Amino acid sequence: MVFALVIVLATVVGHTVIVAVQHKLQAFEVKPPATDAKAAASPPAPAATVNEQPKCPRPAPDVVRTAPPISSEADQAQPTVALTFDDGPGPSTPQVLDVLQQSGVPATFFVIGQKAAVEPETLRRIVASGHAIGDHTWSHRIPSAKAGWKSGTLTKEIDHTRRVIVDATAREPCLFRPPGGITKGAEKIAHAAGLSMILWSVDTRDWAAPATTKFASVIRKRAAAGLNQQHPVILLHDGGGNRVATVAALAGIIDDYRAHGYRFVTLDEPR
Repeated sequence: MVFALVIVLATVVGHTVIVAVQHKLQAFEVKPPATDAKAAASPPAPAATVNEQPKCPRPAPDVVRTAPPISSEADQAQPTVALTFDDGPGPSTPQVLDVLQQSGVPATFFVIGQKAAVEPETLRRIVASGHAIGDHTWSHRIPSAKAGWKSGTLTKEIDHTRRVIVDATAREPCLFRPPGGITKGAEKIAHAAGLSMILWSVDTRDWAAPATTKFASVIRKRAAAGLNQQHPVILLHDGGGNRVATVAALAGIIDDYRAHGYRFVTLDEPR
């Protein structure tokens, strides 16, 4: 009887040990991660769409001195005007942008690479506001009209500025304006870079204005010379010095051209 009792106890103890071991093994069992039913049912997110950058048109065969006409046949007779600003970005650029925004007017900015490199946010604001950006060389060094541009020098000046514009805005510039309006030796280089070379038809000489708003009326009067042209390009400056007179004159210039039925355009619009 004692022997039978021992057998029973051994059986009970053995069963208890086996059950305990099984529980421990289950505790260490690696379970698959829980699946979110909602996430599993959802399709994978589509890849981000990359906006294609607009390609520059073929460079204009000749130096451009007129604003693009309206492309639609019904409006081709309407006069157009292009406001252009050189030598920025500068301290006056935000004020110029403010006036343009308040008036709902687009313009074209020819930027100097050295200045643009330290003002990427200003370049982004220019593009975001619907304006065009052109290349105005890296250093704005002006050669003599007789000697003209050295090919290697101008190529580097244009390319360095182009890189700054692209890095800041993800937009390729399509336009080039040579500092001082010196064209000798520049046209071939600009075309090789895929740029149309732009000059102007009206020079306000605002770059020579004293730092006072009293000179605004003179700038406005000079800008009005384009009212005798069908598609004038107005030369103004937002950099290169104190441009308080230019800022003060800008709203009046816009009013004058609007009163005469002109439409404001950028120089990168198709011709």
